[in-house]
Amino acid sequence: MESLFRPVPTGAPPRLRPGVLLAALDLLAGFTAMLAPMALRYGAAVPPEHLYSALAWMPLFLVWRLAMAHAFGLHDFRRRLAPSDHVFGGLGAALAGALPGYLFLALTQLYYDPIAQFSRAVVVMDTALLVLWYAASRASALAVLQRTGWRLRVLLAGPENDCAPLAAEIRRHAPGLVELTGIAPLDPAAGRDGADALLRDWVDPGRIDRVILSTAALTDACLGAVVVGCDRRGIEVCVNPDVRLALLAGADVFSLAGLSLVRLSPNTARSGYGLVKRAMDLAVATPALVLSAPIMLVAAAAIRLAGGGPAFYAQDRIGLFGKRFRLYKLRTMVVGAEDATGPVLATEDDPRITPVGRQLRRMRIDELPQLWNVIRGEMSLVGPRPERAEFAESFVRDEPFYLHRLLVRPGLTGLAQIHGRYDTEYRQKLRYDLIYLNVMSAQTDLRILAATARTILTGRGAV
Repeated sequence: MESLFRPVPTGAPPRLRPGVLLAALDLLAGFTAMLAPMALRYGAAVPPEHLYSALAWMPLFLVWRLAMAHAFGLHDFRRRLAPSDHVFGGLGAALAGALPGYLFLALTQLYYDPIAQFSRAVVVMDTALLVLWYAASRASALAVLQRTGWRLRVLLAGPENDCAPLAAEIRRHAPGLVELTGIAPLDPAAGRDGADALLRDWVDPGRIDRVILSTAALTDACLGAVVVGCDRRGIEVCVNPDVRLALLAGADVFSLAGLSLVRLSPNTARSGYGLVKRAMDLAVATPALVLSAPIMLVAAAAIRLAGGGPAFYAQDRIGLFGKRFRLYKLRTMVVGAEDATGPVLATEDDPRITPVGRQLRRMRIDELPQLWNVIRGEMSLVGPRPERAEFAESFVRDEPFYLHRLLVRPGLTGLAQIHGRYDTEYRQKLRYDLIYLNVMSAQTDLRILAATARTILTGRGAV
């Protein structure tokens, strides 16, 4: 039995760590982005007070920019393995990294140091250069990693019947830089011996970067030994959560009379965020409906020209507390798509989806009419997607926790929509929905809306 309290010797060769190199280059890029615009704006005659402002606070600004790049995941090449991840992260890091610095200079000039000066043109060019650097450097880094054969090496561990569908999902949909190195059998009833066998026979730091457990329903001795053993080897351990574990993810923990308690009620039920969320819905959905009206009209015309039939349709869905409402969409399937079969969930490469409908789904344009549902209070901008009654009743019979997602208004988009696909199995979507209920906040909703914009522009997740 392997001791958990002694170092694990390993002769594994050092792994390429692109995030460390890029962090060093980010400092140089941040320095260049601050000074180069001054040369472009003023040539060789840069005003001394402008140069003074930049150089006096340069160390602070560079550290802040590096921190923002890290906060937006630009040094993370374990989870962010697609160029689009870094493009949108780079935009956020550039804005959050550059603009607060210039706001600080403006306040310094106003209250403490009148000599400090900067040009608004320099601010714009500085921010633009940072965006270009972050996008180009990360895209180049991913291309180099692809060409040099670098891979994020993943090992699945658990019962074979649990691992098989996860392995199929990874092989079909994971980024090209992810390599599934194997499936290790692990009996949920196994104790410490099962963990030792996994660590001895499968978990080699020279071959594995991440272990994904197909279930957390392991004995305490086995789960603890796997986590500790992998952590000591520098290997990340993840779990594909079941519904119960997803229900607890991000839950609020507090104490009462010395007892540790976990809240299972949604965030809106224990705070005033429900009112804030509704105000955000109205503030965003009302102008969005007006601005998107021309897009919907063009899409409706394309639907009619392509195959005739109605461009819009309404359908009963299940909303807050199980109340039914009429949901509006642009039609993306052939007329009478369910006449012969009855209600059927959409699948990948579904033959019922029209060519025009496929493009509308890819860009999420078919969902725009639901902004009217948001204004009416039947839906929210962010939340679990509303389901048809026929499917919801079946899901509840199979998975009682499905009722939990009815405690909040359904949404136009949500965690399941930015991380999954149209045809993702409902239990996977339910896990995302339950996680969202516990982490629901203005910050979370804004992040989901921003990620939705990325999904729309890249087409990721569409059927």
